[in-house]
Amino acid sequence: MGETWVSHHGKHKFEATRGVVADTDHPIARGLKPGDIFGPTDVYGVRLPLPGDSHPIVLGAILTGMNPDDELVKDDRNDPMMPIAWTRTHKGGRTFTTTMGAATDLLSEGVRRMIINGALWTLKLENEIKPDLDVSIVGEFKPTPYGFGEYVKGKKPADYR
Repeated sequence: MGETWVSHHGKHKFEATRGVVADTDHPIARGLKPGDIFGPTDVYGVRLPLPGDSHPIVLGAILTGMNPDDELVKDDRNDPMMPIAWTRTHKGGRTFTTTMGAATDLLSEGVRRMIINGALWTLKLENEIKPDLDVSIVGEFKPTPYGFGEYVKGKKPADYR
């Protein structure tokens, strides 16, 4: 339906991702401004070109560090930039795929907005996508860093209700 993650395009745990909106007219991009999409996870490599009628919405710029305002890497990995969010049809239905979405990525309002907009678009509710749609986190959210053994030991899913 989408594409398979094939590699770390950026240096895992050393180079973060800044989203660059590739199609500013698409409903999924509604409310997203330059610099809104950021994730401490690195850009993932996918097979290009994307399959079928895939349509890139957001591309991933590899940063020189782990902060949203870090510079872009100067080598050729950002040419071309990998898609990090795209659409595709499958058996007549709409699909939305993103390579972002680790718990730490969800601290970014732009990542949350992109994912919520993508979900509404797949349901053909694009008229509900407003630039100021509230995408705030509900309740306490303290994500642990991604990686093996980084989870909170002794916790079970039921503890998070």
